[in-house]
Amino acid sequence: GEATPPDRRSIGCATRGLGGSYLPADDLRAYYAIRKRFFVDAQGIFHETEIEPIDHDPRTIHIVAICQPEGDVIGTVRCYPGPGGIWFGGRLAVVEEHRASRLTVGKGLVQKAEELVRQQGVETFVGYIQLPTVRFFEHIDWLKIGEPVDYVGRPHQLMRPAWSLEPTLPVPSH
Repeated sequence: GEATPPDRRSIGCATRGLGGSYLPADDLRAYYAIRKRFFVDAQGIFHETEIEPIDHDPRTIHIVAICQPEGDVIGTVRCYPGPGGIWFGGRLAVVEEHRASRLTVGKGLVQKAEELVRQQGVETFVGYIQLPTVRFFEHIDWLKIGEPVDYVGRPHQLMRPAWSLEPTLPVPSH
């Protein structure tokens, strides 16, 4: 089943600015549907489902981009705690219809993720970034850590925002 941790957050499209609220069940379903569409159906990284045990952890933060005024969920990202006090960001996805504004929507999702983990006192925040997306993250001031590594069967670049402490390598996935 789908996880329903209590700490769900949403953001508006960049044209409407950012805000925080808990996700209604319909938005949560859309959140998981977008993740499945990207990481199972389109990219084939996972088979059948990409929902993991960490999605059920009440500390995991699931964030959506909501296009206003329509209220449609158009993007996702999640943040979760890992070993040694390291927090991870992942499953960043923006729906195809809003790809032209990916920089705006994707940047808004990443900024909200950074804001929420920093509010929790997190000092080390990282993500395993698919290689075609590294430039996007560099554009929003994320830094490479080491060389690309295999993650879920594909090459990924470990990265962190400029404010984050650099973790000791190797960094476990979770």
